[in-house]
Amino acid sequence: MKLVSWNVEHALRHLAELPAMMDRLGSPDVLCLQELRIRAQDAANVALLQAALPGYRCHFSLPRDARNATFRGGRTYGVATFVRGRWCGEVPPWDLEGRVVVVRRRGLAIVNVYAVNGTAKPYIDEHGQLSGDRHAFKRRFQAQVLDLGGELGRDGSVVLAGDWNVSRSARDTHPRLRTEEPHARARAELNAKMTERGFVDIWRERHPELRAYSWFNPRARRLDAARVDYILVSADLVQRVHAADILGRLPWSDHAPVRLEFRLPG
Repeated sequence: MKLVSWNVEHALRHLAELPAMMDRLGSPDVLCLQELRIRAQDAANVALLQAALPGYRCHFSLPRDARNATFRGGRTYGVATFVRGRWCGEVPPWDLEGRVVVVRRRGLAIVNVYAVNGTAKPYIDEHGQLSGDRHAFKRRFQAQVLDLGGELGRDGSVVLAGDWNVSRSARDTHPRLRTEEPHARARAELNAKMTERGFVDIWRERHPELRAYSWFNPRARRLDAARVDYILVSADLVQRVHAADILGRLPWSDHAPVRLEFRLPG
């Protein structure tokens, strides 16, 4: 099975071009896109999204949080997973910002993730109460996603793919790793939770010393980049992986796609 994950930054601008882009993405069986900038109530745009890739079914989660997902007219986030064949799709009830969609088939679950970019902006919970800032929300979100992965792992293999908005180590950034708080805490908690839940950063597992990046600052005169897009796999899949790559930069986005090829369990 071939899987590609890509933060496309603004899907609406490029949906018509997506079929032609599939060859450059390696014609994956599963395509996980992040940062769609489509709202749940935009029926015409949702229909365009669903029909964007002939031969694929589209499962998605779009922003529906009127308190927090308001930037860019509420079109800030959104994720979609395109799959060949029949999969069950679901969105966790706690995902109100359009950040997580799960697709499942027998023995395998794939979670498409667009993690929170922490800021000092206040976060309002579902009861309308102030619940810290978005740095704290970011850490809660990371824990929820990995706990979800652990739950899904009871029924088979799990892949967590997407834009995590965290560089895991100094090897994953240039020119420097952000070691100040609260960034260091978010990184430490993510790494610890990954270990606790038994997930493996498969690209780093296969390239332990390599420096490569998936996000590039388009406004920087010199290299300003980070590896924030990566694919985590449950331990049982590690030996089944044939390839884990960061693809070259493509048009549309400041993120490069990441690719996973693996043999299905069973």
